[in-house]
Amino acid sequence: MQEKLLQLSSQARAAFLSASNRVELEDMYRTYLGKKGELNVILQELPKLPTEVRSSIGSIANEVKKALLVLYEEQKKKLSEEHLSTLEEKETIDVTLPSPKRTLGHFHPITQFKKEILDLFTYLGFQEFDAPYVETDAYNFELLNMPKNHPARDLWDTLYVTPQGEKYQPGELLLRTHTSNMQVRAMEEMKPPIRVMTFDRCFRYEMLDARHSHTFSQFEVLYVDTNVTMKTLKGLSDYFLKAIFGEKARSRFRPKYYPFVEPGVGVDALCVFCNGKGCKVCSFVGWFEIAGAGMVHPAVLKNGGIDPDKYSGLAWGFGPDRMLMLRSGIDDIRLLYENDVRFLEQF
Repeated sequence: MQEKLLQLSSQARAAFLSASNRVELEDMYRTYLGKKGELNVILQELPKLPTEVRSSIGSIANEVKKALLVLYEEQKKKLSEEHLSTLEEKETIDVTLPSPKRTLGHFHPITQFKKEILDLFTYLGFQEFDAPYVETDAYNFELLNMPKNHPARDLWDTLYVTPQGEKYQPGELLLRTHTSNMQVRAMEEMKPPIRVMTFDRCFRYEMLDARHSHTFSQFEVLYVDTNVTMKTLKGLSDYFLKAIFGEKARSRFRPKYYPFVEPGVGVDALCVFCNGKGCKVCSFVGWFEIAGAGMVHPAVLKNGGIDPDKYSGLAWGFGPDRMLMLRSGIDDIRLLYENDVRFLEQF
């Protein structure tokens, strides 16, 4: 084996010295000193040797490896210096040439819309409140007045998460289906008056098409205080619509069911494109739905530690993606998430 090591040392030295560039040198390094190189192949036979010669052969192998590594580093430095000197001779920079045009980026249209909306409600005293994407069944459903097997759960196409460890059982973790999972969390952390808002992502098991996506944005506000009424909710809706669509905009309420509010309403906006006469945008109705809202259900207030006999609250939310599509004339929700520069440059 000693003869094999000395022969390998001689061959490796000759190979390293003959390399004309860094690529060849690295190839030689892998051939002789790599994990599957010839030196390691020889060393794999070391345990098979008699004990009395194993130590001396191991010492020789280490000396061979050290010497080759030193030579490798020397050659690498030498070849790098030669390469740099060649570049200096061949390459020049004309400092009189104009610099390449720099294009400045800008915020994504959804981010721009998010800032606009958050500014509107910050002016009214609302503050941002974040809730987790991976949520428990309790905060997403049960504490919002939807116990297990409640038929209203069918309104949300839920994506469940397989829990790791023993803290949660299957079916207890999910990707939040709406931003309403922040409601009870906010009530648990704060004392009335509570004015919070969130603009963030939700997830549902839906097929992708021009109007639907498995990942989408929602905006929602929660307002809990004494003397919060449907009049407050109407004023909030009109304030938002006028800010987004102009002073001619106005809202109307239609009865609608949501388990966590009572009463619940669908908030419609007067079509600003036809002033209520009926057009393609509003499907010739004159109005289109922009939000779901209502007075927070007493059971939800109790679950958040709020006395429903003393306080009332409202919840109000909408899908910013569709609102942005409507305002900007975007006909496919997928454009908002595909990061196509040709589309994004329009905003």
